[in-house]
Order: sequence, then C-alpha cells, then structure tokens
Amino acid sequence: MMKLNNYIVGILLVLISANSFAASPGKVASLKAGELKVVGQAEMRWLMFPLYKVTLKTTDGLYRENRYPQVLDIVYLRNIDKQDLLTATDGEWKRLGIAQAKRKEWIRQLGNLWPSIKRGDRLAFQVNSGGQNYFIYNGKRIGGIVDKQFGRSFLGIWLSPKTSRPGIRQRLIG
Repeated sequence: MMKLNNYIVGILLVLISANSFAASPGKVASLKAGELKVVGQAEMRWLMFPLYKVTLKTTDGLYRENRYPQVLDIVYLRNIDKQDLLTATDGEWKRLGIAQAKRKEWIRQLGNLWPSIKRGDRLAFQVNSGGQNYFIYNGKRIGGIVDKQFGRSFLGIWLSPKTSRPGIRQRLIG
C-alpha cells in the first residue's frame, strides 16, 4: 500500500539557489478569485480510481511558461499521508533533474508546511508576478518557500515538457 501511495502521490504532484527558508505567509500578496481565469483542468486517475482534480489558472486564462501569476489548484479525492506526498514530490523533482541537495532542502521545508491530506481537501499553489509563492490549504494560507527556483520547479511537476504525465500537462495548458 505504501508503494501504491507513493506512486499515487507522485502522480498527484505531476502537477512543486542557495539556502531556502519557509516564507512568511503575510509577505506575499494573494490574487482574488475574480482575477483568475481557468486555463485547463484534468483529473488524475490510477487504474480506475480517481486521485485528484487539478486546475491551472492565470489572470488571462492563457498559459505562458514562466509567466506569472499562475495558480495550480488541487482537490484530492483520497487520503494521502504527508510523508507519502513528500516522497512522491521528491521523486518527481528527481525525474525532472533537480539536484539532490536542493530537493532535500525543499522537502524539509515542505514537511514543515504540508499536512496529511484527507479526501476533499484542497491544496492550491500560487506564484505571483514577482516570483513569490505560497500554498493555500482549504482556504488558509500556510506558507511558501523563499527560493527563486521553487515556484517554477513545483509547477514543473505538472507543466514541464518532461512531466511524467504529459496528458495531464496538455489538458492543463490547453
């Protein structure tokens, strides 16, 4: 079951410089819901089981690589243990070629931010026009990672041409 959860979480995250530190949630301006337009949506399934629904949003409803703001909104359709989520995220970053030291630091920081996921939970990730990022869990801002590479690397799990799920990428970017 742990291996299945790791695989599932890895798929979930197909959709996350020097030292990095957890961002203070109050320092990053958030976008209002009315400012965002859906670019694309996808549902991740493993075999016949739905795992999550993911939506990409921008201010104009168009995807442009590395052009922000961008919001990735994930609604989970099953419970996922925090450690499984972290392990899968690390695996996706490894697959994308992110250095081990960078991944290790980001995973440590995410371990301090992320909860275990319950069915119906929503975890959104926003990168604003200044490149700052943060996560919103069930409507509450829980923090971000202060590292210019992080936003692009986290979104790259879903949006990179090297993603492990190109079909989901295509549905997200339109």
